[in-house]
Amino acid sequence: METRLIKDSTGFASLEPFWNRLVAGSVANTCHSTFEWLFTWWKHFGVDRLLLLIVAYEDSVPVGLAPLYADTFAAVSRNLHFIGQGLSDYADFITPRDRPEVTEALVSALLDLRSSWDGMDLEEIPALSPNKAFLDRVIEAGRVPAVWQTTVRCPYLPIKGSWEAFYATMGKGFRHEVRNKLNRWNKLNSCQRNGLELRYVDRREVDSVFVDEVVALSDERRSADDHRSPFLDHPDQEFLREVLPLMGRRNQLRVGELRCGDALLAFMLGYQWQGVVSTWNTQYDPTYADYSLGRIVLVSFAEQSFREGCHELDFMRGEEPYKFQWTTLYRTNLALHSERSAQPASDMQARGAVQVVQGEKSS
Repeated sequence: METRLIKDSTGFASLEPFWNRLVAGSVANTCHSTFEWLFTWWKHFGVDRLLLLIVAYEDSVPVGLAPLYADTFAAVSRNLHFIGQGLSDYADFITPRDRPEVTEALVSALLDLRSSWDGMDLEEIPALSPNKAFLDRVIEAGRVPAVWQTTVRCPYLPIKGSWEAFYATMGKGFRHEVRNKLNRWNKLNSCQRNGLELRYVDRREVDSVFVDEVVALSDERRSADDHRSPFLDHPDQEFLREVLPLMGRRNQLRVGELRCGDALLAFMLGYQWQGVVSTWNTQYDPTYADYSLGRIVLVSFAEQSFREGCHELDFMRGEEPYKFQWTTLYRTNLALHSERSAQPASDMQARGAVQVVQGEKSS
C-alpha cells in the first residue's frame, strides 16, 4: 500500500470517479463526506489554505482518503482541519470498516507531513468511529499531544414499520397540536375568503429562484427573532447556491416545502445518502409563528421519508428540544485539539515517504 498527497484542486477533482464509492463503503458514510459536498466546499473556502488530501492506494486503486487541510494564516497556528469543517455535521477519515491498515497508512502519512502543520483541530468525529482508536494510539505514543472533547449530540430515528404505526407513538398531544394548527389555518383562510390552502411540496432539485426564496424567508426570521442561518452569511450562501443544485441533480437532496399559493411559508432542507435522510436546515415565516409551520413541515418531511423506504431519519448535530420529541436515540460527536509537538519532525521515526501529486491524475 502506498500513499500520495494531493495539494491542488486539479488533483482533488481527479478523484471524483472513485470518491463516492469509497464513501459508501466507509466509516464516514454520510452526505457530508461525498465528493459533491467536499469538493464544492474547497472551491469556495480553500483560498489561503493548504490542501493536505492524503490518498491510500492499493494496486494503483484508491482505497482510503484523509480529506484534510491546514491553515496558512501567519497570525494563527497552522492547525489541521477536515475539509468542510464548520458546515459539515460529520467528518472522518474515509476508510473501509474492515481494513484498519488503510487508516494506519493514512495516519502514518499524516505524521510524515508534520512539518506542514502545527496542531490538530479536527471536529465532528463520531465517537464510535473505529478511526478514533488509531488517533488514540498516536496520542498515547506522545507524537501528537491532544485532547478529545465532546462537541454535540446528533439525534436520529431508525425507520421501521409503517408511518401510521410510528406516528401513533408520537402521542395524542403532539398529533392534536398538528391537527389543531392545520384547522386554525383553514379557518383563517375561510374567514378571509382567500381560498388558499396550505400545501406540502416534495422537492428533489432546487434552482437560484428557490435559494432566493430561502434567503428572503431566513432574513425575515432573523429580523423577527435574530435567528441565525447559513443562507445569510455571504461565503456560506455562495457555497450553498452551488452545492444544493449539484446535489439535487445527483439525487442527494430532499426538500419539503409548505406553500400557500406561490408563497413559501416554511421549508425543511435535507439530504439523502445511502437510505439515510438527514435534516439540515429549516425555516418558517415568523408572521405565522402561531401556526407551528416548522412542526407541520417536519411531520410531512418525515412521512415522506417513511413512505420512500428510507431506513433512518438523521436530525444531525444539535440538541434542539423538538428533535427529542421524535427520538431518544443519539450519536455523539467529538473534536480532537492539540498543540504542536516539541519533537522536531526530523527526529520522528522514519516511515514511508509520501508522494506529492499536483495537477495530475492520481489514479
